[in-house]
Amino acid sequence: MRWTILMPVLTLLPAVQAQAPSRTVKELKAFYRATCAKCHGPDGSGQSADGKRLTATDFTDAAKMAKGSDAMMVKTIRKGIFFGVVMHPFKNRLTQAEALLLVQRVLRKAEKGKVIAPAG
Repeated sequence: MRWTILMPVLTLLPAVQAQAPSRTVKELKAFYRATCAKCHGPDGSGQSADGKRLTATDFTDAAKMAKGSDAMMVKTIRKGIFFGVVMHPFKNRLTQAEALLLVQRVLRKAEKGKVIAPAG
């Protein structure tokens, strides 16, 4: 009887995990600007006052970015750093898929001096 209940639930798990992000890159850039830019800077360089104080990751440094995997960055975004004291967790605001899209299409494409902002 337990298997009768579990089987339909278990078959849905891969579909839930493989969901496409519900936000667009433009929306994720707006999310970055509203929630991440204070520390990571408008261009992702981490050179804001708070970014320097907290030693924020410089997304524009190709050598540093090459050292971190997408999965590691997604985990950091969703879980935060040091129990949310250094960086707040965003697991309740970004899905796994959205965090991955943010990493791949926004953070990894950051350029020093070029503001990360939704294009018109």
